[in-house]
Amino acid sequence: MTTASDWRAGHRSLEARIRALPGLLRDGVARLHPPEPPLPRDARFVLTGVGSSAAHARYLAYLLRDAAGLDARVVPLSGFIQGPPHDSGDAVLIVVSQGLSPNARLALADHPSWRRVVLLTAATEEGARAAGDADKASLLAELRSAGVTIVPFPAGENEYETLVRVVGPVAGHVAALYLASAIAPDAMPTVDVDALCSSLETAPARLDSALGNFDVTCLSTGVSLLTSGVYGELVENLRYKFLEGMLLPAPPVWDLLDVAHGPLQHAHTGPMTLIALARPDASYDAELLARIERALDPERHTVLRLAATLPGALAIIDHEALVNSLMLRFIAAREVDQINWPGRGRDRELYDLGSLPEDVRGQRSGATRARGDSWRAGRSALTRPSPPRARVAPVSTAEVPARAGAHYSERVSRLDALTWPELAGLLALGPLTAVIPLGSTEQHGPHLPYGTDTWIADELAARFCARVPEAIRCPTVPIGCSSEHAAFPGTLDLRADTLRAVLGDVLLSLRGHGFEAAFIFSAHGGNYAALADALSALRAAAAPMRVIAYTDLAALTACFHRLSGEHGVSADASGHHAGEFETSIMRAIRPQSVRDDRIDAGLVGAHADPQALFYPSLRANAPSGVVGDPRSASAERAAHYLDGWVELLVAAYRRENASTYTKGT
Repeated sequence: MTTASDWRAGHRSLEARIRALPGLLRDGVARLHPPEPPLPRDARFVLTGVGSSAAHARYLAYLLRDAAGLDARVVPLSGFIQGPPHDSGDAVLIVVSQGLSPNARLALADHPSWRRVVLLTAATEEGARAAGDADKASLLAELRSAGVTIVPFPAGENEYETLVRVVGPVAGHVAALYLASAIAPDAMPTVDVDALCSSLETAPARLDSALGNFDVTCLSTGVSLLTSGVYGELVENLRYKFLEGMLLPAPPVWDLLDVAHGPLQHAHTGPMTLIALARPDASYDAELLARIERALDPERHTVLRLAATLPGALAIIDHEALVNSLMLRFIAAREVDQINWPGRGRDRELYDLGSLPEDVRGQRSGATRARGDSWRAGRSALTRPSPPRARVAPVSTAEVPARAGAHYSERVSRLDALTWPELAGLLALGPLTAVIPLGSTEQHGPHLPYGTDTWIADELAARFCARVPEAIRCPTVPIGCSSEHAAFPGTLDLRADTLRAVLGDVLLSLRGHGFEAAFIFSAHGGNYAALADALSALRAAAAPMRVIAYTDLAALTACFHRLSGEHGVSADASGHHAGEFETSIMRAIRPQSVRDDRIDAGLVGAHADPQALFYPSLRANAPSGVVGDPRSASAERAAHYLDGWVELLVAAYRRENASTYTKGT
């Protein structure tokens, strides 16, 4: 299971930053001053950023465009790969980058092509030097000497310990407000720092009031954000609280008047939490929201009202604080590891794009090229080449994130979702492990379908790959050794020799493609003996590719019963087949497949040798096909069960990996 240090360190770090945020803003705002020379109000403004900084670029564009009536548009950072637009000479470029991401160089490298360039950042030369980052300090100094106007965030310089950021998103909005006020002071809202900080300080208590008895773990089953007007354009950073903070899919943003056109129908496909981002100056929202609530199903849907106290464009800062508090509660409830997150270290290829070679950046117009060439000699820090690409070393247990919540953002870890050039690129980056899940097509009582083991294996493989950065998930083998269930109609059975032959051919294919290792596990108990018997021969045939397999069925069964016991469920009820344990998981991952009206207790009681119940035929001992009592099954336990199961698999894989590398293989 997760150790205290696995997730609590990240939670404490986030909690401390959120608590310190009001004081940081008060101190930082006092040091803000208008850019010199002043930015021209009559210019066109082009804004860009990436990640949470892209949300700040959109926020600043909204302020300049909607509040001040200026010409302002946002261009994604990738739009600068081929250089600036042809009409950049009369425009002001504003680049937002909290930590001065290497990718910001894509836009910054063509400084002479713009009328003015402004960098809005939390990074400072002093802070970079203090952190031992001499390159960033040199880059800032070079930008400043080249005439780039640097506007600081009031706080949030170094937030790299955790995946999600909490200071920078708020500080970036405040910096954008101050920059907009410097450009068009008569059109911007007055920023009352004391009122702003008060809203941050009271956010936890206000969230408690809004939540009531709501169980925050229900966010795992689906979330959407409800807004109105142009406010929906400003909430992108709130989505990152779910994506990066809770490791859930980023929630969609639905306008209140659009709910009837698809979102309502989507909500009725399952449970969902709808978070209404209420604002004091959008009073008509209350009536629209009341109508939406009447159209929802109270048994499956919850509407949470997160009410901002700050008006207008300031409301987003209040909502940042409220969602930060919600995120902290979810992290604690699900023990989300914010320090060793899934896929950590696999993003290196996506950074430092600012050093793309000229042939990739494309052909520019002669005038643009001339302007760029005149400055090329003085911008070495902006176009510094990337370091040599490193091979991916085996990941140690300490580097593997533990529990990360009930759902994971789907990343490129599925073989069937890749193209061959994409896989070739991944293989070139470093050693990969192919994960081969085994399922079955067999009866699971009157209430669960034949695909139960295969679907559970799919879910386990996805969670395993989310925790093991070098893993690529192969399609689950959907038929297994199920002779013990053959007396039930519909069960499909492979002989042990057939399963061994199938696995042998799959392993030879993977070895030929360059995989360094394969990890095999089964969600069906009947595959364990066949896999254990075949393992030595499979390893010999697949060498030098390493073959790791989990074959300890007794330990797995003990794990199931321990996990159920932690929820007060007896080992008898948890069962060995289609009992409470498997049914709880299916209620979560395939709820529509569970036949609720056919759930009943199966064979229960102490069994000295559980396998003796199954062989040669389970039907002789359990006529319903159920060993256990699924009547108490609950989807709420599924995440705990799946996490515990995956932890067992990851630990076994890491132990074998460590042993292999220690032996020098």
